[in-house]
Amino acid sequence: MRKLNYLLVSVIVVLSCDRKSSWKVPEIIPEELPGFEVLINSEDAFDGYIFLRKTAAPGAQLMINNYGDVVWFHMSDTILFRPFTPYEESYVALYSDKVIHEITYMGDTLLELKYGEGGFDRLLHHEIIKDSEGAFISLTREFIPIDLSVAGGEQLDTIKTDGIIRLSKSGEKLWHWSIQDVLDPLEYSDINRQKGDWGHANALFIDEDGHYVISWRDFNSVWKINSLSGEVIWKYGLETITDEENQFYQQHGIHRNLDGDYMLFDNGEASKRKSSRALAFTGSSNSFNNTLVIELPDSLFTFKQGSVYQFAEDRYLYSSTMTKQLAITDRTGNLLWLARSNKSGFYRAYYLDKSILE
Repeated sequence: MRKLNYLLVSVIVVLSCDRKSSWKVPEIIPEELPGFEVLINSEDAFDGYIFLRKTAAPGAQLMINNYGDVVWFHMSDTILFRPFTPYEESYVALYSDKVIHEITYMGDTLLELKYGEGGFDRLLHHEIIKDSEGAFISLTREFIPIDLSVAGGEQLDTIKTDGIIRLSKSGEKLWHWSIQDVLDPLEYSDINRQKGDWGHANALFIDEDGHYVISWRDFNSVWKINSLSGEVIWKYGLETITDEENQFYQQHGIHRNLDGDYMLFDNGEASKRKSSRALAFTGSSNSFNNTLVIELPDSLFTFKQGSVYQFAEDRYLYSSTMTKQLAITDRTGNLLWLARSNKSGFYRAYYLDKSILE
């Protein structure tokens, strides 16, 4: 296997930690890596690692334990894109909007796909995941040439928006979808003002039936898309929720949680509800039901980015990006663990079992 050429350091374990920690701490931690102040640390909060990605130059992947110690890291010599997804023996990441990498936790490159080669003909952003066949699914940047003069724009205008692409392990384009396949931009009343970033898709996952669920931040909505026909199966959000208390705003990180429900990080919105929360729901077609709401303290409000993932029956891990904090709560919202980074916040935080490094 070929070593990834942008990794400068791959540290797994060097020095034992004096604390009762579940791993060992690297002897030398580069000053470019963030430090963490643990503010709350309940004894049974978690016994694994939190997997993070630092995107500011120099970029890095890192794992921390419950004491905030960095137990593993991969350093980069440049800026990294936000999206990364962990798997059992490797993680998939966007090195940039033009490069996909799959890398083992030992630092070996399993795969590299580059824009412009094969069917890789779209710039990527915000999400990169693998399906059961090992193909890569990502959100794409779409550019729609259009006459917007009837909407107050130019006759020769462009709408920047989003789509989905499926690429094989060799870079062959297997499937592509764009929002314009299902929605006429000219039927959207505010299209001229929104043409620079129409909808802003920010999350994507493969549902149990193989179809795709996509999050649209600026629509305050999630859609389920047929992965064969591209048709919209259902929408849930601002256009379907009549009860304001149940409405979510600027959401991120849509996925299925351990309970089998859809879960997202509801960022909130400063002019409507200046607080963030976890929200889970069930549903299909036009019938939906919120099954769980976990309200976070106002001190964890993050108006953009962020994530929540359930990693045990009564444990939920959050990234409050703009406050530079990571948190763990139980189902009722009790804060069990809280840490603050001394550098930038993190787009997402994933929980990994400690066996990942054994």
